[in-house]
Amino acid sequence: MTDYMEYQNLDFSNQNLKNRSFKGQILNGANFSSSDIRGCNFSHTSLREANFDNVKAGQTPQTFLSLITTALVTTIIFFHAVSQMLFGVIERTPERPVWVYAIALIVSIGITGISSTVMSLVNKKSIFYRIFIIISGAASGAILGFFYGGTAAGGKNPQIAITSAIIGALIMAISSCLLKKGFIVITFSIGGTVANYGFAFLVGTRAIAFLSTQNFIWGFCLSFLSLTYIGLTLTSFRYTLKEITNYCVTSFRGSDLTNTSFNNAKLGLSDFTKAIGMELGVRS
Repeated sequence: MTDYMEYQNLDFSNQNLKNRSFKGQILNGANFSSSDIRGCNFSHTSLREANFDNVKAGQTPQTFLSLITTALVTTIIFFHAVSQMLFGVIERTPERPVWVYAIALIVSIGITGISSTVMSLVNKKSIFYRIFIIISGAASGAILGFFYGGTAAGGKNPQIAITSAIIGALIMAISSCLLKKGFIVITFSIGGTVANYGFAFLVGTRAIAFLSTQNFIWGFCLSFLSLTYIGLTLTSFRYTLKEITNYCVTSFRGSDLTNTSFNNAKLGLSDFTKAIGMELGVRS
């Protein structure tokens, strides 16, 4: 963290300050006018009577592009794996030897989807968030490991696929413990979105099959479950978009903006959560 002694003159005007951290500093009266402060962290910083006129704030194009690229690549990887496995088990019946793998796949997809959705709904500082991000990561890793490991083995060696699933689950679970925000969260959220959609599709096909044979109890129950997972799909998707647009933006979270000037500032997607004096200080 940069020390306050480096900021004695408090003149940061007309500078490229992208992605700098000023967190927790005392910068009362500082001049940031006409500077590029996209991605800067001013969380819990004292900025009384500071000047942010004509600044560029929000998220840098490079960050946004990298997040979108990550999202697209992750979507392709997950969608390919989930869709291929679902179409592989959609006609399976309990009489077939591979039925146990079909059940394991369905359970894994269901767990991945619902854990990702719960992760998106709870507070990020709570123990439940940490638990569900680990579960989501492990389930996602198991799905990817099983499919791509099994595919690499020619699809004829279930032991290799199972081993790959275990390795994938461990790697993703450990990653979720070490990296709790940013790209890893977006990856898990997209995995959950695809899993929710895949589960809804699979259950929906079963519901149609039951309804077509006039087995209305199972048909309606599975239809309700399918619609529920469609709702979970939309929830996970909205959370993904929120993470993309909120990651590495200019943050004034919890800062003191009393009498701070933002005339003609381009604030973009800046975060003013719990900022003091925001109503009086923020003018764009």
